[in-house]
Amino acid sequence: MDPNEISTCEKMVMKVIWDSTEDLDLQRVMENVNREFNKEWKPQTVSTFLSRLTKKGYLNVYRRGRYSYYQPAVAKTDYKMSTVAESIEYFDHGNVAAFVCGMFDSIKLTKEEKERIKKKIDELE
Repeated sequence: MDPNEISTCEKMVMKVIWDSTEDLDLQRVMENVNREFNKEWKPQTVSTFLSRLTKKGYLNVYRRGRYSYYQPAVAKTDYKMSTVAESIEYFDHGNVAAFVCGMFDSIKLTKEEKERIKKKIDELE
C-alpha cells in the first residue's frame, strides 16, 4: 500500500469512515466530513471521493435498499503504519531511532504520555 496513493481530501473521507462504529452511506459521510473538517462539500463531491477510494481498494461498498454503504477495506492501523514507515524511510533513511528522537525534539509531551512511552520501551526489552 502506498500512503501517497490517496489525496488529502480522500484521507478526510477515510478518517470519517475509519472512526465510525457503523457502515456509512453517502449522506452520513458527507455530514461527518463537513462537521469534522469544517467543509461544505456537496453530495457529488463526496460521491467522487468515495468512488475513487473504492477503485483504489480502500473501501468496500454494498447496497441495502436504495442506499450504498461504505466500509474500510484497509484498516486504519495498516494505513497508519504504512504512512509512518514511508516517513521513516524518506526522512531518516529507515533509521527508526533518528525518526523517533526527531519527533521528541519537536513535540511537547505530558507526564502521562512520557510514562506510556517509557512503559512501551521497557516492553521491547
